[in-house]
Amino acid sequence: MTRPPRGIRNHNPGNIDRGRDRWQGMADDQSGDPRFIVFEAPEWGIRAIVRVLRSYRDRHGLGTVRGIIARWAPPAENPTHAYVAFVCDRLGIGPDDPIDIDDGLTLRTLIRAIVRKECGPGPLPDGDWYEAAVLDDGIRRAG
Repeated sequence: MTRPPRGIRNHNPGNIDRGRDRWQGMADDQSGDPRFIVFEAPEWGIRAIVRVLRSYRDRHGLGTVRGIIARWAPPAENPTHAYVAFVCDRLGIGPDDPIDIDDGLTLRTLIRAIVRKECGPGPLPDGDWYEAAVLDDGIRRAG
């Protein structure tokens, strides 16, 4: 069996960079990755995705796929245009259409798209990495 991608191994499927903040569910031992946060379980990594998305909306006023993904995966480091197109295709909306992350289906679809783009195709149907219960638990932990 091939080694899972970095985001899956770190239980950080959004590949959230390490910073000064101490995240809930952050593993005590961060030595396994020099750049990205290592979480104790995938639910904590999913929680972090939700918290970052809410911060983008509430602190930065980002309410479109183009705005969110340009901040999540900036063009200096990523093929952002392709990332935006991928997420828009999954959501069935345009890059500048408003997105409501308080809508459960929209949020789950957005998380799945981010995880798929960050980690590649997973072993579950539709290329997902996590069952619905794991996603729902991560979302619940975000409050």
